[in-house]
Amino acid sequence: MIRQKSKFMRQEFFWQALLAIFVQSTKSNIALMKQIFRICIVISLTIQIPLFISQLAAQQMPKKYATLELFTNTPCAICGSQNPGLFNRLQNYEGQYHLVSFYPGSPYSSCIFYQANKDENGARLSFYPQVFGTPTVVINGEQTKSSSGLTTSVLDGLTGGESWLQVKVEESGETNRNVEITLEDFQGSSVNAGRLFAVVVEKEIMYNAPNGETVHHNVFRKFLSATDGDPIDLSSGIATVNYQYIVDMDWQLGETYVVAWLTNPETKEIYNSGTRFDELLSSTDDPLKDANQISLFPNPASSFINITFPEDFIGSHLKIFDVNGRIMHEANLNEGQENVLIEINSWETGAYLVEWTKDNRSVTKIFQVVK
Repeated sequence: MIRQKSKFMRQEFFWQALLAIFVQSTKSNIALMKQIFRICIVISLTIQIPLFISQLAAQQMPKKYATLELFTNTPCAICGSQNPGLFNRLQNYEGQYHLVSFYPGSPYSSCIFYQANKDENGARLSFYPQVFGTPTVVINGEQTKSSSGLTTSVLDGLTGGESWLQVKVEESGETNRNVEITLEDFQGSSVNAGRLFAVVVEKEIMYNAPNGETVHHNVFRKFLSATDGDPIDLSSGIATVNYQYIVDMDWQLGETYVVAWLTNPETKEIYNSGTRFDELLSSTDDPLKDANQISLFPNPASSFINITFPEDFIGSHLKIFDVNGRIMHEANLNEGQENVLIEINSWETGAYLVEWTKDNRSVTKIFQVVK
């Protein structure tokens, strides 16, 4: 509440300062006054638009999964002392994270899981130069902690959030499996490209390791993508990639599945990850799947706004809100309708949000009114 009050006080001060400029200005400075006013509007919009979007559209975003990569080793005594506590803590966060356990050959090349796939375990270690020893957890591709350092308070901060990206993983087949991974930008124009990583893991392996561990979780088996990821074009807002793999005779059929994630190629930040077990928002059956074809013209607008939309938006309900959440216009979009032309002469300068709702799915776009 204190932060919100402070924000309103800053905005009140902002408009008081603007009024003072107008009072002190003379008629000969009208052009300058108009320019100052436009600048102030832009500054004000940068403050209001992010809050505006989050209030009206955040509930429509996919879940953000914490993506955890554990670098461990079965002869490693420190791993044996720290990993069981980590796995116990993670039990309280089921359905909120994805874990892959990699087994590099350092410090012990005798590790059986390293021996099962030396090259690719080693390649993942090389991907993160900041990982010097085991046990180390890489969090969302950016932060590193020891197994004991991934505390409850850290996990609380990593889970329960939302993401602009949904990673949908579908698997079919028994021993011979087909994998379809669909990446969808639910916010629009978030990124144009990324690198997709897809790996096969075994969910749980019972093995009496030299370090005393008996249960090993989400054990890495192989890459489906290249070890440095496959390039993805997300400029259209959605991308689909297909892989195939065979469940090795040494793997447990019922415990084997795919984990996939999309990474920023520059920073290695993991935007989001997915498995076939996840809860998903509507994706391929999205009733508003062609949102990238929406057009708001002109933008900024002063006397009218022409909103055109694709055919799948027919049957949706359209609402336009101002920055205070007031409904300025609403209508049902009927068969044969391709656009809505709205007169906005009486609308105040500011940002307005257009929302379409259909079959419990919403899409939003923003335009500005400038007088």
